[in-house]
Amino acid sequence: MKDQSKKTLSNTSISVFLFVAAGLSLGCITAFLLRSGIYAYIFHLYQTLLSQLQTLEIDRQDFFLLAIRRTLKYFLLLWFFSFTNVWKYYYRLFSIYIGFQHGLLLAFCVQLDGLWGLAGYFCFLLPQAFLVIPAFLICINHCDHIHSQLHSITISKHSLILCEFPFFFVSTLFLILGCLLEACANPALLRLYFR
Repeated sequence: MKDQSKKTLSNTSISVFLFVAAGLSLGCITAFLLRSGIYAYIFHLYQTLLSQLQTLEIDRQDFFLLAIRRTLKYFLLLWFFSFTNVWKYYYRLFSIYIGFQHGLLLAFCVQLDGLWGLAGYFCFLLPQAFLVIPAFLICINHCDHIHSQLHSITISKHSLILCEFPFFFVSTLFLILGCLLEACANPALLRLYFR
């Protein structure tokens, strides 16, 4: 049973990475195809943001609350949909959506700064990605486990939720710490990159 659970978790992780990669590719292609139509407007917006970034005072508390609202919304929706019949579709679409967002950002950074834009892309993600990515992988893997065990006659829903609670707690803790890093450390990294 334990080996079967590990196999399912690893298959789920592989599936997540594949769908994120598909979304990333789709986002890059979309950004490339739309570059002539929206490039000038976004480039102006980007340049304005960069000119203000060095002098902009960032309210870390507001930034943290914004990050936590956005991240916990995704997180709670994953747990909610794991109890529904559309779970498999939801987590795959979620993975594609996240990949698509990152594909747009990656393509945009590269279009503006060439290969140096790759460094800019990673500056947008770090250091919070070191906690947020594992948190979402833990979440999706254990949501998938919950979903697959829901109709089992050997375990009740309450027991299942209780068994999965430590993983819920750990992934929530990682997300909160990731949001703290995003609010406190990420702006400094971006300032260093755009200097």
